[in-house]
Amino acid sequence: MRTRLVAVLIAVTLALTGCAAAGPSSPATTPSMAASRATPTPTPAPTPAPLLTIGVEGLQLVTGGDTRTLAFDDPEAILAFIEDATGVPRAGEDFEDPWGNGDVWGTLFTWDDIRVSVLKDGPATVTLSGSTVGDIPVTTASGIAVGDSRDAVVAAGGWDEWDADGDGRADHLGIDGQDVAGTQSLTRPGSVGRMFVSVSLDGDIVTGLQSPSNDFSDL
Repeated sequence: MRTRLVAVLIAVTLALTGCAAAGPSSPATTPSMAASRATPTPTPAPTPAPLLTIGVEGLQLVTGGDTRTLAFDDPEAILAFIEDATGVPRAGEDFEDPWGNGDVWGTLFTWDDIRVSVLKDGPATVTLSGSTVGDIPVTTASGIAVGDSRDAVVAAGGWDEWDADGDGRADHLGIDGQDVAGTQSLTRPGSVGRMFVSVSLDGDIVTGLQSPSNDFSDL
C-alpha cells in the first residue's frame, strides 16, 4: 500500500514539474503583425507633365516620360503631330517667291496660333504665336515662352537681332544660337553665321517663336 502511495506521489510530482518547465507558450505571429513589419512599397515617381520644346533642328516632345524628336527635315511628322495635338486637320495654301515671279516655293499650313511653311522637297519652318500646341505647353530650350518679358529673354542668353520699325529697340531677338560652319553672318560682320530660334516681341512682351531662323540668309 505504501509502495503504491509513493508511486502516485512521484507521478504527480513529475507531472507538475513538466507543466512548470513548459511555461506559457509564445503567442503565434498573426498575418496582420507580419504585414506591419513588411517593407513599405516605394511611392512611384510622378510622371513629368507634357512639354514641347522648339529648337534649332526641330521640336522635342516629352509625354509620359518618353521623348520624341520631330525634325524640321521631316515636315510630315510635324504636321501629323500638330493635327493630333489640336484635333484640327491641316489646311494648306501654296506660297510664291517673294519677288513676284509667280514661282511656287512651297505650302503654308495654318492653325489658330500655329503656322508651318514647307518648302518644296525641303524643310519646315514653324511659327508659334501661342503658349501651347493643343494642351501642351511650348518653350525654347532655354525656357522662354510666349508671354514672357524681354528681360527674361535677355537673362536666358537672348540677343538683339532685328529692329523692324527702327525705333531703336529690337522687335526680334535670337536665342539658343548654333554656329554654322562655312557661313558668314549678315548682322555680325566677320563672324560665322548661326541658326537660332527667333523671338518676336510686341513692346517688351514675347508674342511669337519661330524656328529655324538664321543670320546668314536674306530670305
